[in-house]
Amino acid sequence: MDASWSPHSRYRLYTQAASYGLPLQYLFTSSRNLAEALAELETEICRRFEVTATVCVPMARTGLYFGLQELIRPGQTVVMSPLTIIDVVNMVLLAGGIPLFADIRRQSCAIDPEQTESLIDRRTGAVLITHLHGESAGARVFRDICRRLGTIGNLGIYSLGFYKNVNTWRGGVLVSPDPDLIARIRRRMDGLPGISGWRLLALSLNGLLTEAATWPPIFATVSHPIIRYSYLHAIQAMNHRLDPEYGATRLTGMPPDYLCRMTAPQAALALCQLDHVDVDSTARIAHAAQYNQALTGLGNLIIPLWQSGLANIYTHYPIQCREREALLRYAMRQKRDFAAQHLRNCADLPEFREFYRHCPNSRAAAQELILLPTYPRYPSGEIRRNIEAIQEFFRSK
Repeated sequence: MDASWSPHSRYRLYTQAASYGLPLQYLFTSSRNLAEALAELETEICRRFEVTATVCVPMARTGLYFGLQELIRPGQTVVMSPLTIIDVVNMVLLAGGIPLFADIRRQSCAIDPEQTESLIDRRTGAVLITHLHGESAGARVFRDICRRLGTIGNLGIYSLGFYKNVNTWRGGVLVSPDPDLIARIRRRMDGLPGISGWRLLALSLNGLLTEAATWPPIFATVSHPIIRYSYLHAIQAMNHRLDPEYGATRLTGMPPDYLCRMTAPQAALALCQLDHVDVDSTARIAHAAQYNQALTGLGNLIIPLWQSGLANIYTHYPIQCREREALLRYAMRQKRDFAAQHLRNCADLPEFREFYRHCPNSRAAAQELILLPTYPRYPSGEIRRNIEAIQEFFRSK
């Protein structure tokens, strides 16, 4: 039935029935099985990713903060892409680091290895890479580059947030081949309160409302007409609600809300979803292949460099268009629902003016990126309609 409704939402949550039941169970009962879930999740992450040690953290950004506190000395530089969420730069600063922006490669939107290598010197404490949009940033290349830094720890960070493909409402996981590093990070969290049951329940209720608003019959008849009207008529109160970076700014201290540990029911939610990860990735790759085949060589679009296998899992299919606003308005008029990527070029932001570097690729990508939906429940017919709208836009020029 869902495939008969159009359009489908640009985003859907990766949730299951347990996503809503477990927070209630945590709030009103005490379960030994739930109490064991955190340790079980960490063990399972180690097994699946073939790493030595892992630790659950309050949020991915908090994990970055704790990790940098262990990996760098105050005043050392952290080489990083400026095409990121503002809070990533905040975490570097709050951990005592100095962000040093290296430009991206346009096609992948990943930090450029050659620029990165040119910026490494005796002040460098860490190199931070991001696998943006589910595309590999080439971690092995950066590992080889970083060997010139001497003996350093290395750390992987995974987000388990609201819209992630493993969704525990909020939270994250750090992995490392260095058990001592993970142990030190774990000690930094000793004494932090767990996220409250009521807060977790509120997050799950927000998720339930999101599920209802993006359920195809409701989305096609109620939610999207509101979104469409707001976009075409510049109703900013609604448009800002759809921009996750709206209102983000430089922080002067860690918000207390960032320092609430993951709890057992959140770990139990992750465990429920891990068996679906590869199946979901395969579905997204198939969706991305549809876009890739149809959009290659079209107009002035920049599309990802295609890689087979699970190297790229395409949490979205990113395209870059110099006429982004015109294309999005055309698509909205055709009742299509895809959107701009809202990442900023942090190297240009006034909040971080003292760290400015000229990063033309990041500046262009921040102005041109569009995310096309790939989530597993997105129908193939909707992908065809998105493609047709994009093709018609270029034919009409």
